[in-house]
Amino acid sequence: MALLAAAAVAMLACVAPAQAADTTPLDPNPGPAASFSWKGFNWEKRSWGGAPQYNKAFAAANVSDPDTNGYITMNLTNPTGEAPVAAEFQSTRQGFGYGTYTTTVEKNLSMLQKEVVWGCLFTYDPLAEPGYTEIDLCEASAWGGGASYGESWPVTQGHGYWFDATKPPGEGNNTTVFNVTSDPITTHRMVWEPGRITFETFAGEGFAGTLLKRTVLEGTTVPVPSKEQIHFNLWVTGGGGGDPAHVKPESVVIRDFSFVPATASAPAAPTSSIKLSASTTKTKGVNSTTLKWTGATGSNVTLWINGTPKSIANTGSYVNSFKGGSTNAYKICDTAGCSNVVSVVT
Repeated sequence: MALLAAAAVAMLACVAPAQAADTTPLDPNPGPAASFSWKGFNWEKRSWGGAPQYNKAFAAANVSDPDTNGYITMNLTNPTGEAPVAAEFQSTRQGFGYGTYTTTVEKNLSMLQKEVVWGCLFTYDPLAEPGYTEIDLCEASAWGGGASYGESWPVTQGHGYWFDATKPPGEGNNTTVFNVTSDPITTHRMVWEPGRITFETFAGEGFAGTLLKRTVLEGTTVPVPSKEQIHFNLWVTGGGGGDPAHVKPESVVIRDFSFVPATASAPAAPTSSIKLSASTTKTKGVNSTTLKWTGATGSNVTLWINGTPKSIANTGSYVNSFKGGSTNAYKICDTAGCSNVVSVVT
């Protein structure tokens, strides 16, 4: 399942963090000591089995300690050639919340095997149902490559989040998918604010390279902070075709990670030139609300109805027909911002 993250809770070892090359001072709230310290926080290597790896096999040995450069290498192994073993590590701190998250990754994702999923930086809280506060900054995969003869899905990346994991992909998540490049290094940044997440992916190390993709997702379904932890994982999907048992070893190097909490004051809402109005008629028990808007850019816009997004053509007009009386809240958004909210009572 696209953007599906591991849901597991493990006991933390009550030992001092391992000595490593990274000398970043510990954050005031680094989380309990566990496998190693890195970039100001404490981290635990996953040794327990379970989802999302198709055969549930994980090994702590598949995550290195930070090397002399402060880099971490994650390895997907297959010792027998028939049973791959995944890699994952997670922060021991619970609760990061609003702020700016960045990571730099060394991997030519265009060469990723079609069955392999690179679970680049994501937040996750296994107890925060139904969306688990899952926000995926840079997940990449071909998701098996296609289940039918002649299909060959490309490797793509995704910016997005889950708001209801009980629903299938495309219904329970709000995601933008884009093609990967052959850049050997990419840098990713996510700014999480109330009701808004801005994702950016750059070529190269840092933010001076080409901006490959910028995604702004807004609305009432944007996750709110809970007890989310930060995860990185490298695993094999059993869905979508492919040959998951026989994948070859893969590795990804994580060069950097940082988290800067948001300031105490909430950020100002983005301004938008979109203006929305609505009118309703009723014929034979069917209500028809006609929405009209101006000022939106792009060929498509996102229509939000009571917090549920729907991509529609940017024609300036849309009719929502339904039976029965209700109160509906409408909003139109493009990549730059959102319109005023219009509530219609029928």
